Amino acid sequence: MNITLRQLRAFIAVAELGQFNLAARNLHLTQSAVSILIRDLESEIGVRLFDRHTRMVSLTLVGQEFLPQARKILKDLELAVGDVRDNASLKRGQVTIAAAIVLAATIVPPIIARFLRMYPEISVNIRDMPEEQISPALKRNEVDMAIGTLSEDDPEIAATPLLRDKLMLFCREDHRFAKRKSVRWSELQDENLITLAAANPLRNIVEHNLLRVVPNYRPKYEVRFSTTAISMIAAGMGVAVLPENSSQLASAVRVTTVDLADPHVMRDVSLLQRLHHSLSPAAEHLKAVFIASAVERTSPP
Repeated sequence: MNITLRQLRAFIAVAELGQFNLAARNLHLTQSAVSILIRDLESEIGVRLFDRHTRMVSLTLVGQEFLPQARKILKDLELAVGDVRDNASLKRGQVTIAAAIVLAATIVPPIIARFLRMYPEISVNIRDMPEEQISPALKRNEVDMAIGTLSEDDPEIAATPLLRDKLMLFCREDHRFAKRKSVRWSELQDENLITLAAANPLRNIVEHNLLRVVPNYRPKYEVRFSTTAISMIAAGMGVAVLPENSSQLASAVRVTTVDLADPHVMRDVSLLQRLHHSLSPAAEHLKAVFIASAVERTSPP
C-alpha cells in the first residue's frame, strides 16, 4: 500500500471543510492538486471516500469510518516526531549509565548532578555494579554507557579515557605498613591478601604485577566489592590492593593507604560504550560532561 501523508492531509481537510477549494486554500495547494491527491488515495484504497455534488462533497459510509483512523495516524505521527525533536533538543530523554561500585559512590554522582543542572528535563538512571558485569550489560543493550576499567581490548567496546587512578595498598591504621611512605609489591608475599573476584579487571591488573615478584602468590580471601574488602581490612583480616579512589570510602573505618612501589601501577578509568552504536542526544551530552570534568581534573590550577 502506497498511501502518503499528503493524501491523508488532503482527505481530512476536504472531509472537515466540505469543499475542494476550501481544502486547497487551507493546504496552500491548487484545487486540482487536492483533487488528484483524493483520487489517488481512493484508487490506492480501492473505494470511493466522497460523494461529489455540484458545490459540496460529503463522506461516503466508508469515508466516515476511515476519517477517525486517518486523524489518529496523523496525530500519532505528530506525537512521534515531537518526541524525537524533544529528545534532540534535550527537552526530554533518558540515559542509563552503569558504573563500578566505588566509582558510582565517588566520582560519578557529582558529574551526574552537574549534567542535571544543565539539562533538568533529562532522566538519568545509575546502575552500580561489579566491574566484571559492566561489559556484558553494555553488550546486552541494558545500559547506554558505562564508567569503568577494561583489563584488555574488547572488539565490541569503545573506551574513552577519563582519568588514571593509582593502585595503593590498603591496610588498617595499626598495620606494620601503615606508617610507611611506600611498600614494594614483593613485600606483600607474607600478607593475608584480600582480592576482588577473578573476573574483575582490577583483579587482573593486581595479579599481573604480583605474579612477577611473588610467583607463588595466592589470595587469602576473594570478594566481589571493594567496600567488603575495606570492611574486612578494618576487622584486621588482611590487606588489599585497590585504586586510590577507594580511599574515600575508607577513612571512617580506620583504614589507611600506602603507596605501592616497584613499580607504581595505574589503572585507566574510561567511559565505555558499544562500538559502532550511536548514542542518543542526551547520552552524547552526558558523555561530553564526563569528558569535560575529566579534563578539569587533570588541568593545572
